Amino acid sequence: MPRPRHAGFLSWLRACLAAAVAAFLAQAVPLAQDEPFSFIIAVSDQSGRPVRDLTRDEIVVTENGVEAEIEKIEPFVMPVALTIAVDNGPLSADALAHYRAGLTGLVRALPGDMEVTLITMSPQPMMVVQPTTDRIRLLRGVNGFAPQDESPRFTDTLVEFSRRYETALKETRRIASLPILLMVSTTVTEAVSYQPEAITRALQFLERRKAKVHVVMLNVRRNTSASAAINDGRQTMIAIPATKVTKGRFETLSNSSRLTTLLPEMGAEIAALHGRQINQLFVTARRQSGRRGPLQNGQIGLTRKGLTGSVTLDGLP
Repeated sequence: MPRPRHAGFLSWLRACLAAAVAAFLAQAVPLAQDEPFSFIIAVSDQSGRPVRDLTRDEIVVTENGVEAEIEKIEPFVMPVALTIAVDNGPLSADALAHYRAGLTGLVRALPGDMEVTLITMSPQPMMVVQPTTDRIRLLRGVNGFAPQDESPRFTDTLVEFSRRYETALKETRRIASLPILLMVSTTVTEAVSYQPEAITRALQFLERRKAKVHVVMLNVRRNTSASAAINDGRQTMIAIPATKVTKGRFETLSNSSRLTTLLPEMGAEIAALHGRQINQLFVTARRQSGRRGPLQNGQIGLTRKGLTGSVTLDGLP
């Protein structure tokens, strides 16, 4: 799969109509004369459907008002890899039917080509279903795990998710997916094995890796107000910064029945993001003869009407 050249070429795009453009900036890493540069665009039409049939004439790149040559446009795929982590610790039994209904709806909302992993958090983070696209196997996992008496390990699950991708990056030296961790947690007091330094490192890596963390927090504490149970819990203290730095979603629930509709809704959102990710375009352009040094006053636009999109260097949002 091609990768963008010249990491100093930073750009993003908002294209609405034929005249729409957006600025891109260059770091102090000069380009040689006539040297090509590249970027990745994700474009959709007015209905939100991905657009993959752009031609070279429909992408306009200029530098100081001088148009660059679009050499080629190639498909670029950076799929979502989803990990679902479920708190199956004490007091999860009452919510189990809603867990299963919500997770089943979520799985059915996902496209069949998306890789999904299922993890339970008690008595320790455990892969119930290894990364798979097999929906039958995944649904069996959703309906097969059982509540446990030992405390869940929300933070451990988050740290080990981060370490899994950090190890993969070190081993392969390539980024092949957009990792998403969806955690369905309760407010039961958790057990933790990792020190604060390890937790901080995990969050920092997830932010650099551009992974996303979504958390659904369910209050199961009896004789405690929902706000107190959620806001005073250790899981919330970890979940809020985790979702914030990864630009994820944090939802709090006082009734487990909401899981039956919320999780399928989140599944549909993740499916839409996956559709965007696998329908991107890798664009290679070349400067006009005689130009060298950092790119200056760049503009990117689309000539086809009614399109919106974004530009990145790595294909990650």
